[in-house]
Order: sequence, then structure tokens, then C-alpha cells
Amino acid sequence: MEELLSGAAGVVLGWMACRMGWKDRTESLKSIAKQLDCNVDEAEMRYLEVLRREIAQEIMSDDADAMYRAFHKTRDYERELRRGDKARIDADFKSLCHKVPAFQDFDVLGTRHFVAYPDARSSLSTEDLVDNYLDITRMLIINAARKATPHEVTGGDEADQLDKAIRRRKDRAFKARIIDAVERYHSYNNARSKEGLGRRGYDDGKLFVTFVLPEYSPEHGYGVHFADTGEYGLNTVYVDDNGKPFRSYYRSDASFKEQRGLDT
Repeated sequence: MEELLSGAAGVVLGWMACRMGWKDRTESLKSIAKQLDCNVDEAEMRYLEVLRREIAQEIMSDDADAMYRAFHKTRDYERELRRGDKARIDADFKSLCHKVPAFQDFDVLGTRHFVAYPDARSSLSTEDLVDNYLDITRMLIINAARKATPHEVTGGDEADQLDKAIRRRKDRAFKARIIDAVERYHSYNNARSKEGLGRRGYDDGKLFVTFVLPEYSPEHGYGVHFADTGEYGLNTVYVDDNGKPFRSYYRSDASFKEQRGLDT
């Protein structure tokens, strides 16, 4: 009898140990599954962040002001959504999922990695890209709001950095226009010199360039006026004792006395 009881006790203890083992294993599997879900979610969001960056670059190349408007539209949306309740967040999530059923649908370029974006987006306008940018950013915002994460997708110094990026892009483009304008001025006057004519300013109705001498400076320069934008630019040149020229570029005024440096 004792042997029987001992054997029965051993079976019970073995069964309990086995049950505890399976319970621990089940809990472990649940933990792993939960972690995998988190990893998948994070990967999807990072995928969207990369798409957002790529689309933003294309928009910036087309129209920096359109990028500015799109960003601030999403910023206003995020602030409004953060003030809403769970029902509002869920409703926006369902609405966006209806518009974009699958994550791969966010990739409107949908091209192979070696195909240049200008070739891939031949049928996409700037407005199409902006619409895509808004959808991607909204999904990122909604995901952050659903998790109640303190980090805002459009928060921090994003707005300031965008302002700097736009200013730098515009300044680079403006500098390129000044360089092209001064080259036209020199080409025009070189042609006049070959004809035995004196130097004069260049004026074709759209572009005006004249030689200027900045006050209190050893430099000489060229004042430029772009009729299409109403902007004034200034290119100054300083030649050192070894004959090496140093060129600077500025935004200016009608008198060509103001010198506002470019961020290039």
C-alpha cells in the first residue's frame, strides 16, 4: 500500500510539475508573441518614417512652400487629435485604413530601388505627393496617439528645422540665379568690348545687372534685380594681394547697399 501511495503521489507531483512547466512555457510564448507584435509595429512605423522622408524630399525639390504648408497642416492635425478622445482617434484610424487598406499602398512611388525618383513619379504631381505625405504622417500621428506616447510626430524642433531647410534651399537657388545673372553681364560686356564699345549694365526687361562699389570696402560688386520675383541680389568680389578673388553673395535692396548673407 505504501508503495502504491508513494507511486500515486509521484504521479501527482509529476503531473503538477509538468503543468507548471507548460504554464511557464505558455507565459513565455505569450511574452515572445507580444514582443514580436511590438517589433512588427515598430518596423511598420519606421517603414512609414522612411517613406515620409523620401516623399518630403521630392516635395521640397518641387515646391518648398508646399512642403511648409503640408507640414503645418499635419502639425495642426496632431494637436487637434491629441485633444480628442479615444473615439475620435479610433474613427480617424478606421477612416485612414479604409483609404489606405495595406501598408504597401503608402508607397506611391512603388519602384525598384535603383530607379530614379523623377522617373518613377512621372505621373505624380506635387499635389499627389503632398496628399501621400499627409496620409503617411497622419498614420504616424494616429499610431502615437493610440499608444498615448508623449513624443509628438511633428513636435520638438521639427518646425524650426523645416524653416532652416527651406531658407537654405531658397538661398542656394537665389545664389545660383545671381551667379547666372553676373555671367550674363560679363558675356554681354565681353561682346561689347570686342565690338569696341564701352561697358554698361545689362537689362533685358526681366533681369537687370549693374556694376557697384560697396561703401567703405575694398570690394567691387554686381547688383542684380530679378523682375519676376522683385528680389535684389548682390555679388561682391575681393581680390587679395596675390590676385586671388573671394566672392560673396547677399540679398539686397534697390540701392544695393544692404547685405543680408545667404545660408548656403
